[in-house]
Amino acid sequence: MYLITVARAVEGGAVGPVPISRVASALGVSVPSANEMVRKLDSRGLLLYEPYRGVLLSHVGQQVADQVLRTRRLWATFLAEHLGFSPADADDQACHLEHATTPEAADSLAAFLGNPEAGPLGRPIPRVDAAGHRPPTSRLDEIPVGATAEVISVTASGPTLQFLNSEGIRAGVHLAVVAAGSTGLLVDLNGNAVHINGPLAESVEVRPMGGVDAPA
Repeated sequence: MYLITVARAVEGGAVGPVPISRVASALGVSVPSANEMVRKLDSRGLLLYEPYRGVLLSHVGQQVADQVLRTRRLWATFLAEHLGFSPADADDQACHLEHATTPEAADSLAAFLGNPEAGPLGRPIPRVDAAGHRPPTSRLDEIPVGATAEVISVTASGPTLQFLNSEGIRAGVHLAVVAAGSTGLLVDLNGNAVHINGPLAESVEVRPMGGVDAPA
């Protein structure tokens, strides 16, 4: 529900990080409780927490939110068009079905409904490419110098994972590869240079984002 709340705030015109106070108010929880959950979701790579500003959806978090909203609004459309529910009641009932529906079932429901673009309340139905499959990814050690990427996942575990997390390498962050050599890679995370050796770089899955000029 935290991811959906942030996604709907963006749909409603929110620009930049969504304040945690706004998330807490929408969910009917205290700000401290919301802040604690936001930090947990940030550690899992689903939200990007910016202290004193708020939260954004990571790439993975956006995918999760899109799939849930897609399923919910497809069911709401079915309930409104075929069972006679009012738009508001259809949306409320669809909330109970969204988490019990597989992406494959949602695709079949969309096809049955004629692939509608909006739900009964007029909100857009997200389109999930290739039935929810992620865009192509690469290992960090495959990213060329001068390119930027978003970290999608880290397969390391134990002390190795703890080290990467302590250096800021975790799902959702953006980084730039500024140098490469026999000892590994030098990456830039928001102005902080981090050295990652070859085996560690192989454990980091990223989504290429584009090129940048490497610093002199």
